Formats: sequence, C-alpha cells, structure tokens
Amino acid sequence: MVLGLTAFSSTFGLVIIFFVVFPALAQGLIALAIGQAAAERAENQAYAARLKTDDDDEVL
Repeated sequence: MVLGLTAFSSTFGLVIIFFVVFPALAQGLIALAIGQAAAERAENQAYAARLKTDDDDEVL
C-alpha cells in the first residue's frame, strides 16, 4: 500500500478544498449572518412599534 499521494490527486484535493469547500462554507456563514441581522432588525422594528403605540396610549 502506497502512503503517498500522486501529484494529480494532491492537486485535485487542494483544488476541491480551496475552490469548492471553503467558498461554500464562507457563503453559508455570510448568509447566516445576513439572516440573523435581518431577524434582529425585524425584532427591533417590532419593539419600536410597540413602544410607539404604548406612548400613544399613555398620552390619551
């Protein structure tokens, strides 16, 4: 059994890692961050709307 890799298999493995796996992982993490930011923004807007309606009720 040969323990070493051929030049082609090592190059092919590195191409798969650096041009497929890492970009896909980075894109997934960026999408997750965007989704979390959008959800937090929606929560903040809902909170601000609740505060605004609560303030309107107190004035009356």
